[in-house]
Amino acid sequence: MTSLLFPTDFSTHTTAALDWVRLFAKQTGATITLLHVYQPVVPDTTLPTVGDPGLGTLTSLELEDIGRQQLVDLEATLIAEGLSVKAEWRIGSIEDEILETSRVLQSDLIVMGRSDLSTFFDRLAGSAVSDVAEGATCPVLIIPMTDEGGSTRPAEVKTIAYAMQPKTNQSDVAQQTDWLIDMFGATLVVLTEEKLQHNNADMVVMQLYPSGGFLDNLLHPNKVSALVEKSDVPLLIYHQPK
Repeated sequence: MTSLLFPTDFSTHTTAALDWVRLFAKQTGATITLLHVYQPVVPDTTLPTVGDPGLGTLTSLELEDIGRQQLVDLEATLIAEGLSVKAEWRIGSIEDEILETSRVLQSDLIVMGRSDLSTFFDRLAGSAVSDVAEGATCPVLIIPMTDEGGSTRPAEVKTIAYAMQPKTNQSDVAQQTDWLIDMFGATLVVLTEEKLQHNNADMVVMQLYPSGGFLDNLLHPNKVSALVEKSDVPLLIYHQPK
């Protein structure tokens, strides 16, 4: 692993994942790319614009400046810790820019924080995580957040659980977990769907298969895929090529 991508909007649910970014970077020596995607605020055209550019435009410019400064500050903080870091600033759709940056950089891993999806804006953020998890060509590590705003597990990995599915074979399990077990000296536990909700693992690993469509998902819901938005344990996702 040489390239680790960390998209952040500097909100609590993304900064909570920083301990895991640090952990993987230190264990592998990978370079961390801090990515901030600025999605411009659409000015409110109903506001008076005579004599000034409009409150919507001013707010948009202020948010952009704040985001740029936060990116610089975070980069400096991590470099001071001895990590290899570079910053990337992009403008556009959050999911699209994350996926495009990952493709251009040939990232080996994307690390994303996820909130508890309890509010409207949390659900928007959760959607971005789900879209990236589904669209990325490299593994994606999703870190859920506790009610106190921290990561749900300490940044250490002693037990790894693999979420077994009917399509998964033993070679998949070995390929996706052997390097983690070696890196962390962890113990591997293989779990079937009915045991997923009751595990004490520090990380869950799963394979994400192409969707069978709305009707198939309705008739045959996949409990493993549902973990993307509901797991309270860090989740490492692999993909089967479409």
